[in-house]
Amino acid sequence: MENTSKNPYCLFTADILDSWKQSDVKYVKVVELETDLSVKFFELIPNSEIQDSEEMIYNIHSEDLFELLEDNANMKFLVHEIYLEE
Repeated sequence: MENTSKNPYCLFTADILDSWKQSDVKYVKVVELETDLSVKFFELIPNSEIQDSEEMIYNIHSEDLFELLEDNANMKFLVHEIYLEE
Protein backbone atom coordinates (compact mmCIF):
# COMPACT_ATOMS: atom_id res chain seq x y z
CA MET A 1 0.00 0.00 0.00
CA GLU A 2 1.46 3.34 -1.04
CA ASN A 3 1.71 6.23 1.42
CA THR A 4 -0.05 9.13 -0.26
CA SER A 5 0.46 11.70 2.50
CA LYS A 6 2.26 14.74 1.21
CA ASN A 7 4.05 17.49 3.07
CA PRO A 8 1.73 20.52 2.75
CA TYR A 9 4.57 23.01 3.36
CA CYS A 10 7.06 24.61 1.01
CA LEU A 11 9.98 26.93 1.67
CA PHE A 12 9.26 30.65 1.67
CA THR A 13 10.63 32.20 -1.53
CA ALA A 14 10.88 35.61 -3.19
CA ASP A 15 8.22 34.42 -5.67
CA ILE A 16 5.79 33.77 -2.82
CA LEU A 17 6.53 37.18 -1.31
CA ASP A 18 5.98 38.88 -4.69
CA SER A 19 2.73 36.96 -5.19
CA TRP A 20 1.47 38.03 -1.77
CA LYS A 21 2.32 41.66 -2.52
CA GLN A 22 0.42 41.45 -5.81
CA SER A 23 -2.51 39.84 -3.98
CA ASP A 24 -2.64 42.81 -1.60
CA VAL A 25 -1.43 40.96 1.51
CA LYS A 26 -0.71 43.55 4.22
CA TYR A 27 0.81 41.55 7.08
CA VAL A 28 2.59 38.24 7.65
CA LYS A 29 2.57 36.38 10.96
CA VAL A 30 5.54 34.14 11.83
CA VAL A 31 4.65 31.18 14.07
CA GLU A 32 7.16 28.64 15.37
CA LEU A 33 6.19 25.04 14.64
CA GLU A 34 6.92 22.49 17.33
CA THR A 35 9.22 19.66 16.28
CA ASP A 36 11.80 17.39 17.88
CA LEU A 37 14.37 18.29 15.25
CA SER A 38 17.48 20.41 15.70
CA VAL A 39 16.29 22.78 12.96
CA LYS A 40 13.62 25.31 13.96
CA PHE A 41 10.68 25.60 11.60
CA PHE A 42 8.47 28.66 11.30
CA GLU A 43 5.20 28.99 9.42
CA LEU A 44 4.38 32.24 7.64
CA ILE A 45 0.70 33.16 7.64
CA PRO A 46 -0.41 35.99 5.32
CA ASN A 47 -2.90 38.68 6.41
CA SER A 48 -2.89 37.58 10.02
CA GLU A 49 -2.96 40.56 12.37
CA ILE A 50 -3.67 38.83 15.68
CA GLN A 51 -0.48 38.42 17.67
CA ASP A 52 0.00 35.83 20.39
CA SER A 53 2.72 36.01 23.03
CA GLU A 54 5.65 34.54 21.08
CA GLU A 55 4.56 35.32 17.53
CA MET A 56 5.73 38.16 15.34
CA ILE A 57 3.78 40.18 12.79
CA TYR A 58 5.56 41.87 9.88
CA ASN A 59 4.32 44.42 7.39
CA ILE A 60 4.55 42.87 3.90
CA HIS A 61 7.09 45.56 2.91
CA SER A 62 9.29 45.06 5.98
CA GLU A 63 13.01 44.48 5.46
CA ASP A 64 12.72 41.72 8.08
CA LEU A 65 10.72 39.59 5.62
CA PHE A 66 13.57 39.78 3.13
CA GLU A 67 15.89 38.38 5.82
CA LEU A 68 13.64 35.31 6.07
CA LEU A 69 14.52 34.53 2.45
CA GLU A 70 18.19 34.04 3.31
CA ASP A 71 19.43 30.46 3.57
CA ASN A 72 19.89 29.42 7.21
CA ALA A 73 20.88 25.90 8.26
CA ASN A 74 19.29 26.26 11.71
CA MET A 75 15.96 27.83 10.72
CA LYS A 76 13.50 27.21 7.90
CA PHE A 77 10.58 29.45 7.01
CA LEU A 78 7.64 27.61 5.51
CA VAL A 79 4.33 28.41 3.86
CA HIS A 80 1.37 26.04 3.99
CA GLU A 81 -0.05 25.22 0.58
CA ILE A 82 -3.45 26.73 1.51
CA TYR A 83 -1.78 30.17 1.60
CA LEU A 84 -0.42 29.69 -1.89
CA GLU A 85 -3.89 29.31 -3.38
CA GLU A 86 -5.10 32.73 -2.24
